[in-house]
Amino acid sequence: MTSEFRMLVNLAQPWARSDAVRAAADALAAGCDGVGLAESPRLFRDPFVETEAVLTATEVSLAGPCVASLGLRHPATVAAAVSTLAARHPGRVLTVVGRGESSVRNEGLPVPGLRAHGAALLELRERLGDIGAPETQSTDPGPLVLGAASGPRTIAATVRALGGVLLDSGADPAVLRQAVMLARETDAAAEVWLFLRAVITSTEADAVAAAEPILGSCAARLVTAPEWHRIDPADLAEVTRVADAHDYRRHGSPAVRGGRTGPGDAQVRDRFVLTGSAEDIRARLAPLADLPISGVVLAGALAGVSRSLPELVPAVRVALRGSLG
Repeated sequence: MTSEFRMLVNLAQPWARSDAVRAAADALAAGCDGVGLAESPRLFRDPFVETEAVLTATEVSLAGPCVASLGLRHPATVAAAVSTLAARHPGRVLTVVGRGESSVRNEGLPVPGLRAHGAALLELRERLGDIGAPETQSTDPGPLVLGAASGPRTIAATVRALGGVLLDSGADPAVLRQAVMLARETDAAAEVWLFLRAVITSTEADAVAAAEPILGSCAARLVTAPEWHRIDPADLAEVTRVADAHDYRRHGSPAVRGGRTGPGDAQVRDRFVLTGSAEDIRARLAPLADLPISGVVLAGALAGVSRSLPELVPAVRVALRGSLG
C-alpha cells in the first residue's frame, strides 16, 4: 500500500469524444494527479492506446485504463499491454480491471459470473508476475493494478486475487466504511481506492441533470446487492425500474434513459452521487476522513464534472485528508 494519497478523474464522456491529452492536461491543472481511460469499444477509443498518448504528451503522474474489461479481453493480452506501458513509463501506470458490464452488454455477450471473473483476476496476476520475472526485473516501480468491485463477494474475491481494489460502492458513508473495512479484513496490506461520483452543482435541477447519464448503472449495483446497500425491500421495485431503463449503448450520455423519470431516481442519486456546493461535498465526505485509503478516482461521466474540477478536487482532498493508509 502506498503512503501517497492520489486523485484521478476518469475520462468517460462518450458523446463528447474529447481529446484525452487535452483533458488530461486540464485535469492536471485542476489539481488531479492523473486520469483514467474508460473502456467500451462502442463508446470510447482504446484505453491502452490513449494511455500511451497521455503519458507521452503530459506530465500526469498516473494514467491508465479504468476500467479495462476482462469480459472482452483475455488476461494475457491485458498483462502484456500493462507491462508494455509500465516499461515505457515506469511508476506512472494505473490499470483498473473489472467485469465490464456495460462493454460486454453492448457486444451482446454475457457478463462473467463471479467464479469466472475471479479466475481471470488470478490469471492476470500470474501473467504479470511471469512478465516481471527476476531476470527481467529492474528497480523501477511496477504498474498499479486494481480490480473494480462494488458488492461484498466481489470485493473480497478481488482483494484476494489482486491485492488491490477500486471500491465502486456509492457515496453513502456507512456503505463505504463497510466496503473499506471488508477490503482491509481480507488483506490488511491491500491497496484500496474509492470511485466517487461527485460534481459541484448550484440547484436541484443541476443535480438531477448531472446524475442522469449514470443513474441506471448505479441502480444496477443497488439491485445486485440490496442488503449490502441497505435498500428497504419496499423500495427495491422502484430502484429496479431505474436500472432496467438504462441503455448501456448510450452509457454516460444525456439520452441514456430517453427522458424517463420516476420515484426511484432520487433514492439512487442520494446513495451514489455527491452534488451541491464544495462545502456540501466536504460535509458528506467528512465521516470518511479516517478511512485507510490510498486514492480516489472521480467519475467523469457526470455532466459538468470537467467544469467543476478546480473546486471539486480540493474539496475531496480536504475531506479525505486523514485517509492516508
